[in-house]
Amino acid sequence: MSPKNNTKVIIGGNVYTLSGDESEEYIQRVALYINNKLDELKASENGQFLNTRLMSILLAINIADDYFKAKEGTVNLEKSFELKDELILEKEREIEKLQEIIHKLETDKNELIERADKLEEDMENYKAELDEYIETFDLENG
Repeated sequence: MSPKNNTKVIIGGNVYTLSGDESEEYIQRVALYINNKLDELKASENGQFLNTRLMSILLAINIADDYFKAKEGTVNLEKSFELKDELILEKEREIEKLQEIIHKLETDKNELIERADKLEEDMENYKAELDEYIETFDLENG
């Protein structure tokens, strides 16, 4: 287990020492985020009239809102990834089927080439035989 980091941060003009497993940079980013949210609240229309307690509650609500929106975005991304994974699997299955079809077509093509070669060979033999008959016939009648 890594040692805890004690990091001094300024939130709302007050210095706090935060202790955590995260890096000092991360803790500072969290503090900056909270300060920015506080600044947004103070800059709002009624922000200057809010007491500390109400400001803290509104700050918590705003942060929770950001959290739930981010979480919803994460869920939507996960669903999108799942749909894309399913689409990839479907396309991989289609590719496999097409590869099988290509293999069958190549086999059929090779068989047809062999048959064509055999037919050509047979034709040459028949032609040679026919030429022999014609030559024989010409010699006998000639």
